[in-house]
Amino acid sequence: MSKPRVPRTDRATSVWMCVEAAAAAITIVARGRIPQNLWTMIHLVTLGVLSNGIFQWSWYFTRALAHLAPDDRRAGRDNTARIIAFNLSLLLLIGGMWSNLWYATVTGATVVGVIAAWHGWALLTASRERLASRFAVIIRYYIAAAFFLVVGATLAGFVTVAMFDANAPAWLASARDRLTVAHALAGVAGWVGLTMGGTLVTLGPTAMRTRMDPRAVSFATSALPLWVGALLVAGVGTLAGSMRVASVGLLVVVGAAALGVGVPLCRAALKKGPAEYGAWSLTLGAAWILVAGAGASLRAFEAADATGLRAAFLPWLPILGAAGLGQLFVGALTYLMPVVIGGGPSAVRVGVGVLEAGAPIREAARNVAAVFTLAVASLGGVSADRLTIAAWVVLLATYVVDIVLMARCGVAQAHTKRAAASSPTTQGGRRG
Repeated sequence: MSKPRVPRTDRATSVWMCVEAAAAAITIVARGRIPQNLWTMIHLVTLGVLSNGIFQWSWYFTRALAHLAPDDRRAGRDNTARIIAFNLSLLLLIGGMWSNLWYATVTGATVVGVIAAWHGWALLTASRERLASRFAVIIRYYIAAAFFLVVGATLAGFVTVAMFDANAPAWLASARDRLTVAHALAGVAGWVGLTMGGTLVTLGPTAMRTRMDPRAVSFATSALPLWVGALLVAGVGTLAGSMRVASVGLLVVVGAAALGVGVPLCRAALKKGPAEYGAWSLTLGAAWILVAGAGASLRAFEAADATGLRAAFLPWLPILGAAGLGQLFVGALTYLMPVVIGGGPSAVRVGVGVLEAGAPIREAARNVAAVFTLAVASLGGVSADRLTIAAWVVLLATYVVDIVLMARCGVAQAHTKRAAASSPTTQGGRRG
Protein backbone atom coordinates (compact mmCIF):
# COMPACT_ATOMS: atom_id res chain seq x y z
CA MET A 1 0.00 0.00 0.00
CA SER A 2 1.49 3.33 -1.01
CA LYS A 3 1.96 6.17 1.45
CA PRO A 4 -0.56 9.02 1.33
CA ARG A 5 0.67 11.93 -0.73
CA VAL A 6 1.97 14.81 1.34
CA PRO A 7 0.85 18.15 -0.13
CA ARG A 8 3.77 20.28 -1.35
CA THR A 9 2.38 23.42 0.26
CA ASP A 10 5.93 24.60 0.93
CA ARG A 11 5.88 25.93 -2.61
CA ALA A 12 4.30 29.07 -1.18
CA THR A 13 7.52 29.75 0.69
CA SER A 14 9.53 29.49 -2.52
CA VAL A 15 7.21 31.92 -4.30
CA TRP A 16 7.45 34.50 -1.52
CA MET A 17 11.23 34.15 -1.40
CA CYS A 18 11.34 35.15 -5.06
CA VAL A 19 8.91 38.03 -4.47
CA GLU A 20 10.98 39.26 -1.51
CA ALA A 21 14.22 39.11 -3.51
CA ALA A 22 12.62 41.09 -6.36
CA ALA A 23 11.20 43.68 -3.95
CA ALA A 24 14.57 44.04 -2.23
CA ALA A 25 16.28 44.59 -5.59
CA ILE A 26 13.74 47.26 -6.54
CA THR A 27 14.22 48.93 -3.16
CA ILE A 28 17.99 49.05 -3.56
CA VAL A 29 17.88 50.35 -7.14
CA ALA A 30 14.93 52.71 -6.88
CA ARG A 31 13.74 53.64 -3.41
CA GLY A 32 10.15 54.74 -3.21
CA ARG A 33 8.92 52.70 -6.14
CA ILE A 34 7.15 50.24 -3.86
CA PRO A 35 4.20 51.66 -1.85
CA GLN A 36 4.69 51.59 1.93
CA ASN A 37 8.22 50.40 1.30
CA LEU A 38 9.33 49.68 4.89
CA TRP A 39 6.04 47.98 5.81
CA THR A 40 6.14 45.92 2.61
CA MET A 41 9.71 44.70 3.04
CA ILE A 42 9.19 43.74 6.68
CA HIS A 43 5.96 41.84 6.03
CA LEU A 44 7.19 40.10 2.90
CA VAL A 45 9.89 38.58 5.09
CA THR A 46 7.94 37.91 8.28
CA LEU A 47 4.59 36.88 6.76
CA GLY A 48 5.40 35.93 3.18
CA VAL A 49 8.58 33.90 3.64
CA LEU A 50 8.94 33.04 7.31
CA SER A 51 5.29 32.45 8.23
CA ASN A 52 4.64 30.17 5.27
CA GLY A 53 7.72 28.21 6.24
CA ILE A 54 6.61 28.09 9.87
CA PHE A 55 3.14 26.77 9.03
CA GLN A 56 4.66 24.06 6.86
CA TRP A 57 7.70 22.98 8.84
CA SER A 58 6.25 23.21 12.34
CA TRP A 59 3.89 20.46 11.29
CA TYR A 60 6.70 18.52 9.68
CA PHE A 61 8.40 18.29 13.07
CA THR A 62 5.16 17.90 15.02
CA ARG A 63 4.16 14.94 12.85
CA ALA A 64 7.33 13.17 13.92
CA LEU A 65 7.40 14.24 17.57
CA ALA A 66 3.74 13.50 18.24
CA HIS A 67 3.80 10.29 16.21
CA LEU A 68 0.92 11.42 14.05
CA ALA A 69 -0.45 9.05 11.44
CA PRO A 70 0.62 9.89 7.86
CA ASP A 71 -2.98 10.76 6.99
CA ASP A 72 -3.66 12.96 10.06
CA ARG A 73 -5.72 15.80 8.65
CA ARG A 74 -4.33 18.43 11.04
CA ALA A 75 -0.88 18.16 9.51
CA GLY A 76 -2.17 17.38 6.04
CA ARG A 77 -5.45 18.66 4.59
CA ASP A 78 -6.17 21.15 7.39
CA ASN A 79 -2.68 22.63 7.23
CA THR A 80 -2.99 23.00 3.48
CA ALA A 81 -6.28 24.85 3.98
CA ARG A 82 -4.65 27.08 6.59
CA ILE A 83 -1.77 27.94 4.29
CA ILE A 84 -4.09 28.74 1.37
CA ALA A 85 -6.30 30.94 3.58
CA PHE A 86 -3.24 32.60 5.08
CA ASN A 87 -1.81 33.54 1.69
CA LEU A 88 -5.13 34.91 0.50
CA SER A 89 -5.33 37.04 3.65
CA LEU A 90 -1.74 38.19 3.09
CA LEU A 91 -2.62 39.35 -0.41
CA LEU A 92 -5.59 41.21 1.09
CA LEU A 93 -3.28 42.78 3.68
CA ILE A 94 -0.82 44.00 1.06
CA GLY A 95 -3.56 45.23 -1.26
CA GLY A 96 -5.29 47.10 1.55
CA MET A 97 -2.05 48.70 2.73
CA TRP A 98 -0.99 49.78 -0.76
CA SER A 99 -4.42 51.25 -1.54
CA ASN A 100 -4.96 52.82 1.92
CA LEU A 101 -8.11 50.72 2.40
CA TRP A 102 -7.82 50.20 6.13
CA TYR A 103 -10.87 47.94 6.37
CA ALA A 104 -9.29 45.51 3.88
CA THR A 105 -6.09 45.42 5.91
CA VAL A 106 -8.02 44.93 9.16
CA THR A 107 -9.99 42.09 7.55
CA GLY A 108 -6.77 40.43 6.40
CA ALA A 109 -5.20 40.79 9.84
CA THR A 110 -8.32 39.31 11.45
CA VAL A 111 -8.17 36.28 9.17
CA VAL A 112 -4.47 35.82 10.00
CA GLY A 113 -5.35 35.84 13.70
CA VAL A 114 -8.08 33.21 13.19
CA ILE A 115 -5.70 31.00 11.20
CA ALA A 116 -3.04 31.34 13.91
CA ALA A 117 -5.56 30.32 16.58
CA TRP A 118 -6.61 27.31 14.48
CA HIS A 119 -2.95 26.38 13.97
CA GLY A 120 -2.20 26.63 17.68
CA TRP A 121 -5.30 24.63 18.66
CA ALA A 122 -4.40 21.86 16.21
CA LEU A 123 -0.89 21.70 17.68
CA LEU A 124 -2.30 21.59 21.21
CA THR A 125 -4.72 18.75 20.45
CA ALA A 126 -2.01 16.79 18.67
CA SER A 127 0.37 17.13 21.61
CA ARG A 128 -2.30 16.07 24.12
CA GLU A 129 -3.34 13.01 22.17
CA ARG A 130 -0.17 11.40 21.08
CA LEU A 131 2.93 13.09 22.41
CA ALA A 132 5.20 10.60 24.11
CA SER A 133 8.54 12.17 23.37
CA ARG A 134 11.01 13.91 25.64
CA PHE A 135 10.96 16.67 23.04
CA ALA A 136 7.46 17.77 24.03
CA VAL A 137 8.84 21.21 24.79
CA ILE A 138 9.41 21.90 21.09
CA ILE A 139 5.70 21.70 20.31
CA ARG A 140 5.03 23.90 23.34
CA TYR A 141 7.32 26.49 21.73
CA TYR A 142 5.18 26.25 18.57
CA ILE A 143 1.94 26.65 20.55
CA ALA A 144 3.30 29.70 22.38
CA ALA A 145 4.41 31.13 19.04
CA ALA A 146 0.90 30.74 17.60
CA PHE A 147 -0.50 32.62 20.61
CA PHE A 148 1.77 35.57 19.88
CA LEU A 149 0.72 35.61 16.22
CA VAL A 150 -2.88 35.96 17.41
CA VAL A 151 -1.76 38.86 19.62
CA GLY A 152 0.26 40.41 16.80
CA ALA A 153 -2.61 40.15 14.32
CA THR A 154 -5.01 41.74 16.83
CA LEU A 155 -2.63 44.64 17.44
CA ALA A 156 -2.15 45.00 13.67
CA GLY A 157 -5.84 45.80 13.31
CA PHE A 158 -5.58 48.63 15.84
CA VAL A 159 -2.40 49.95 14.21
CA THR A 160 -4.09 50.03 10.81
CA VAL A 161 -7.10 51.96 12.08
CA ALA A 162 -4.79 54.42 13.85
CA MET A 163 -2.83 54.93 10.62
CA PHE A 164 -5.55 55.26 8.03
CA ASP A 165 -8.95 55.93 9.60
CA ALA A 166 -9.49 59.69 9.77
CA ASN A 167 -12.29 59.09 12.28
CA ALA A 168 -10.17 57.01 14.63
CA PRO A 169 -10.51 57.99 18.32
CA ALA A 170 -7.86 60.37 19.60
CA TRP A 171 -6.57 57.87 22.16
CA LEU A 172 -6.03 55.30 19.40
CA ALA A 173 -4.24 57.73 17.10
CA SER A 174 -1.95 58.83 19.94
CA ALA A 175 -1.12 55.20 20.77
CA ARG A 176 -0.02 54.36 17.23
CA ASP A 177 3.72 54.04 17.94
CA ARG A 178 3.14 52.02 21.11
CA LEU A 179 0.82 49.67 19.27
CA THR A 180 3.29 49.34 16.39
CA VAL A 181 6.19 48.37 18.65
CA ALA A 182 4.07 45.92 20.65
CA HIS A 183 2.86 44.39 17.37
CA ALA A 184 6.45 44.00 16.16
CA LEU A 185 7.54 42.39 19.44
CA ALA A 186 4.71 39.85 19.28
CA GLY A 187 5.39 39.02 15.65
CA VAL A 188 9.19 38.86 15.60
CA ALA A 189 10.20 37.84 19.12
CA GLY A 190 7.04 35.77 19.65
CA TRP A 191 5.74 34.14 16.48
CA VAL A 192 9.01 33.89 14.55
CA GLY A 193 11.45 33.83 17.46
CA LEU A 194 9.78 31.11 19.52
CA THR A 195 9.26 28.88 16.48
CA MET A 196 12.88 29.16 15.37
CA GLY A 197 14.15 28.79 18.92
CA GLY A 198 12.19 25.60 19.52
CA THR A 199 13.23 24.16 16.18
CA LEU A 200 16.92 24.86 16.77
CA VAL A 201 16.91 22.67 19.89
CA THR A 202 16.97 19.55 17.71
CA LEU A 203 17.69 20.83 14.21
CA GLY A 204 20.89 22.66 15.15
CA PRO A 205 22.85 19.60 16.35
CA THR A 206 21.28 17.45 13.63
CA ALA A 207 22.49 19.83 10.92
CA MET A 208 25.96 19.77 12.51
CA ARG A 209 25.73 15.98 12.43
CA THR A 210 26.54 15.70 16.09
CA ARG A 211 24.76 14.71 19.30
CA MET A 212 22.59 17.12 21.22
CA ASP A 213 23.91 18.47 24.45
CA PRO A 214 22.48 16.19 27.19
CA ARG A 215 20.89 19.19 28.93
CA ALA A 216 19.46 20.80 25.78
CA VAL A 217 15.86 19.81 26.51
CA SER A 218 16.18 20.90 30.13
CA PHE A 219 17.61 24.28 29.08
CA ALA A 220 14.84 24.80 26.50
CA THR A 221 12.14 23.80 29.01
CA SER A 222 13.42 26.26 31.61
CA ALA A 223 13.78 29.07 29.08
CA LEU A 224 10.27 28.87 27.60
CA PRO A 225 8.25 30.37 30.51
CA LEU A 226 10.95 33.03 31.00
CA TRP A 227 10.85 33.90 27.29
CA VAL A 228 7.05 34.08 27.18
CA GLY A 229 6.74 35.96 30.46
CA ALA A 230 9.42 38.53 29.59
CA LEU A 231 7.89 39.11 26.17
CA LEU A 232 4.49 39.75 27.75
CA VAL A 233 6.14 42.21 30.14
CA ALA A 234 7.88 43.95 27.22
CA GLY A 235 4.61 44.20 25.31
CA VAL A 236 2.61 45.49 28.28
CA GLY A 237 5.40 47.94 29.13
CA THR A 238 5.33 49.25 25.57
CA LEU A 239 1.56 49.69 25.57
CA ALA A 240 1.70 51.39 28.97
CA GLY A 241 4.39 53.80 27.77
CA SER A 242 7.12 52.48 30.07
CA MET A 243 10.04 52.17 27.71
CA ARG A 244 12.54 50.95 30.29
CA VAL A 245 10.21 48.13 31.28
CA ALA A 246 9.88 47.24 27.61
CA SER A 247 13.65 47.35 27.13
CA VAL A 248 14.38 45.21 30.19
CA GLY A 249 11.69 42.72 29.15
CA LEU A 250 13.18 42.40 25.68
CA LEU A 251 16.68 42.03 27.11
CA VAL A 252 15.42 39.15 29.26
CA VAL A 253 13.89 37.58 26.13
CA VAL A 254 17.30 37.74 24.45
CA GLY A 255 18.88 36.22 27.55
CA ALA A 256 16.32 33.40 27.65
CA ALA A 257 16.97 32.63 23.98
CA ALA A 258 20.72 32.68 24.53
CA LEU A 259 20.60 30.40 27.57
CA GLY A 260 17.78 28.12 26.46
CA VAL A 261 18.85 27.62 22.86
CA GLY A 262 22.23 29.28 22.31
CA VAL A 263 24.22 27.63 25.11
CA PRO A 264 23.25 24.02 24.24
CA LEU A 265 23.87 24.79 20.57
CA CYS A 266 27.34 26.11 21.36
CA ARG A 267 28.09 23.03 23.44
CA ALA A 268 27.06 20.80 20.55
CA ALA A 269 29.20 22.86 18.18
CA LEU A 270 32.24 22.39 20.42
CA LYS A 271 31.95 18.63 19.92
CA LYS A 272 31.76 18.89 16.15
CA GLY A 273 31.54 22.34 14.67
CA PRO A 274 29.49 23.23 11.61
CA ALA A 275 31.00 21.86 8.42
CA GLU A 276 28.23 22.29 5.82
CA TYR A 277 26.51 25.39 4.48
CA GLY A 278 23.22 24.70 6.24
CA ALA A 279 24.86 24.24 9.65
CA TRP A 280 26.97 27.38 9.25
CA SER A 281 23.93 29.40 8.21
CA LEU A 282 21.94 28.17 11.19
CA THR A 283 24.74 28.99 13.60
CA LEU A 284 25.61 32.42 12.20
CA GLY A 285 21.94 33.35 11.76
CA ALA A 286 21.26 32.54 15.42
CA ALA A 287 24.29 34.60 16.44
CA TRP A 288 23.11 37.62 14.43
CA ILE A 289 19.64 37.38 15.98
CA LEU A 290 21.14 37.56 19.47
CA VAL A 291 23.42 40.46 18.48
CA ALA A 292 20.58 42.43 16.88
CA GLY A 293 18.22 41.68 19.78
CA ALA A 294 20.75 42.75 22.40
CA GLY A 295 21.73 45.86 20.44
CA ALA A 296 18.12 46.94 19.95
CA SER A 297 17.32 46.29 23.63
CA LEU A 298 20.23 48.39 24.88
CA ARG A 299 19.41 51.23 22.48
CA ALA A 300 15.77 51.07 23.50
CA PHE A 301 16.72 51.58 27.16
CA GLU A 302 17.57 55.18 26.32
CA ALA A 303 14.24 55.88 24.60
CA ALA A 304 12.00 58.50 26.18
CA ASP A 305 8.79 57.34 24.53
CA ALA A 306 7.37 54.87 22.02
CA THR A 307 8.51 57.01 19.10
CA GLY A 308 12.06 56.85 20.41
CA LEU A 309 11.71 53.14 21.04
CA ARG A 310 10.58 52.59 17.47
CA ALA A 311 13.47 54.70 16.21
CA ALA A 312 15.91 52.63 18.30
CA PHE A 313 14.62 49.39 16.77
CA LEU A 314 14.59 50.49 13.12
CA PRO A 315 18.38 50.46 12.45
CA TRP A 316 18.57 46.89 13.68
CA LEU A 317 15.64 45.53 11.67
CA PRO A 318 17.52 45.02 8.36
CA ILE A 319 20.33 43.17 10.13
CA LEU A 320 17.88 41.13 12.19
CA GLY A 321 15.96 40.18 9.05
CA ALA A 322 18.69 39.68 6.46
CA ALA A 323 21.64 38.45 8.50
CA GLY A 324 19.66 36.84 11.32
CA LEU A 325 16.21 35.44 10.55
CA GLY A 326 16.77 35.08 6.81
CA GLN A 327 20.12 33.32 7.19
CA LEU A 328 18.79 30.97 9.86
CA PHE A 329 15.78 30.12 7.71
CA VAL A 330 17.93 29.44 4.65
CA GLY A 331 20.17 27.23 6.77
CA ALA A 332 17.18 25.19 7.90
CA LEU A 333 15.89 24.80 4.34
CA THR A 334 19.34 23.86 3.07
CA TYR A 335 19.50 20.98 5.51
CA LEU A 336 15.88 19.90 5.25
CA MET A 337 15.30 20.03 1.49
CA PRO A 338 17.45 17.05 0.47
CA VAL A 339 16.15 15.02 3.42
CA VAL A 340 12.48 15.68 2.67
CA ILE A 341 12.78 15.20 -1.10
CA GLY A 342 14.52 11.89 -0.35
CA GLY A 343 15.13 9.23 -2.96
CA GLY A 344 17.81 7.28 -1.14
CA PRO A 345 21.39 8.11 -0.17
CA SER A 346 22.58 8.74 -3.72
CA ALA A 347 19.78 11.20 -4.49
CA VAL A 348 20.31 13.01 -1.19
CA ARG A 349 24.02 13.33 -1.93
CA VAL A 350 23.17 14.88 -5.29
CA GLY A 351 20.90 17.45 -3.62
CA VAL A 352 23.47 18.27 -0.94
CA GLY A 353 26.16 18.64 -3.58
CA VAL A 354 24.10 21.22 -5.46
CA LEU A 355 23.36 23.23 -2.31
CA GLU A 356 27.01 23.20 -1.22
CA ALA A 357 28.24 24.85 -4.43
CA GLY A 358 30.41 27.81 -3.50
CA ALA A 359 29.29 27.55 0.12
CA PRO A 360 32.34 29.20 1.78
CA ILE A 361 32.22 32.15 -0.63
CA ARG A 362 28.47 32.68 -0.13
CA GLU A 363 28.75 32.43 3.65
CA ALA A 364 31.72 34.76 3.85
CA ALA A 365 30.19 37.32 1.46
CA ARG A 366 26.89 37.44 3.35
CA ASN A 367 28.34 37.86 6.81
CA VAL A 368 31.15 40.21 5.85
CA ALA A 369 28.54 42.38 4.12
CA ALA A 370 26.42 42.36 7.29
CA VAL A 371 29.41 43.36 9.45
CA PHE A 372 30.32 46.05 6.93
CA THR A 373 26.78 47.43 7.01
CA LEU A 374 26.91 47.78 10.79
CA ALA A 375 30.38 49.29 10.67
CA VAL A 376 29.52 52.09 8.24
CA ALA A 377 26.10 52.85 9.72
CA SER A 378 27.59 55.30 12.20
CA LEU A 379 29.60 57.24 9.61
CA GLY A 380 26.74 59.11 7.95
CA GLY A 381 26.88 61.08 4.71
CA VAL A 382 26.66 60.19 1.04
CA SER A 383 29.74 57.97 1.07
CA ALA A 384 28.34 55.83 3.89
CA ASP A 385 25.04 55.48 2.02
CA ARG A 386 26.83 54.25 -1.07
CA LEU A 387 28.92 51.80 0.90
CA THR A 388 25.80 50.51 2.64
CA ILE A 389 23.99 50.04 -0.67
CA ALA A 390 26.98 48.14 -2.04
CA ALA A 391 26.95 45.86 1.00
CA TRP A 392 23.22 45.21 0.61
CA VAL A 393 23.72 44.36 -3.05
CA VAL A 394 26.25 41.71 -2.04
CA LEU A 395 24.02 40.39 0.72
CA LEU A 396 20.99 40.19 -1.57
CA ALA A 397 23.05 38.43 -4.25
CA THR A 398 23.89 35.62 -1.81
CA TYR A 399 20.18 35.00 -1.21
CA VAL A 400 19.43 35.03 -4.94
CA VAL A 401 22.10 32.36 -5.37
CA ASP A 402 20.48 30.39 -2.53
CA ILE A 403 17.10 30.49 -4.26
CA VAL A 404 18.59 29.38 -7.58
CA LEU A 405 20.50 26.52 -5.96
CA MET A 406 17.40 25.36 -4.05
CA ALA A 407 15.51 25.16 -7.34
CA ARG A 408 18.40 23.27 -8.94
CA CYS A 409 18.56 20.95 -5.94
CA GLY A 410 14.89 20.02 -6.33
CA VAL A 411 15.28 19.36 -10.06
CA ALA A 412 18.53 17.39 -9.77
CA GLN A 413 17.35 15.28 -6.87
CA ALA A 414 14.01 14.53 -8.50
CA HIS A 415 15.83 13.48 -11.67
CA THR A 416 18.08 11.15 -9.66
CA LYS A 417 15.03 9.64 -7.94
CA ARG A 418 13.31 8.98 -11.27
CA ALA A 419 16.45 7.48 -12.72
CA ALA A 420 16.82 5.14 -9.75
CA ALA A 421 13.15 4.13 -9.88
CA SER A 422 13.35 3.27 -13.58
CA SER A 423 16.60 1.29 -13.39
CA PRO A 424 16.38 -2.50 -13.95
CA THR A 425 17.66 -3.31 -10.47
CA THR A 426 14.90 -1.35 -8.75
CA GLN A 427 12.27 -3.05 -10.85
CA GLY A 428 13.55 -6.44 -9.83
CA GLY A 429 14.27 -7.81 -13.26
CA ARG A 430 16.32 -7.52 -16.44
CA ARG A 431 15.61 -5.86 -19.72
CA GLY A 432 14.38 -8.34 -22.27
